[in-house]
Amino acid sequence: MAEQATKSVLFVCLGNICRSPIAEAVFRKLVTDQNISENWRVDSAATSGYEIGNPPDYRGQSCMKRHGIPMSHVARQVPSLDLKLCVLCFSGSLTAVLFLTGTWAGPQTQEL
Repeated sequence: MAEQATKSVLFVCLGNICRSPIAEAVFRKLVTDQNISENWRVDSAATSGYEIGNPPDYRGQSCMKRHGIPMSHVARQVPSLDLKLCVLCFSGSLTAVLFLTGTWAGPQTQEL
């Protein structure tokens, strides 16, 4: 059987402590349960630097625990390299879409 190429998915939201780490954890569990995790690079990141270094929000952690979904994450901001390597990029808000596409005129846009 031919070896499958690794796919990359990045979940993005403003702070990387609520929506995107939950999406990352759920997606990671789905590909693990289907025994295809070695075919995927799964990650999440923030458009802002507000929460860098913080763990996911306690409510999201609690929800993941109730559903038996492992979650181990530290908030980080998305670097431009992630966007270049990413096959699928999911945004948790319109603000994140505008930031990622460069149509938001924020100071970080020039860095991307």
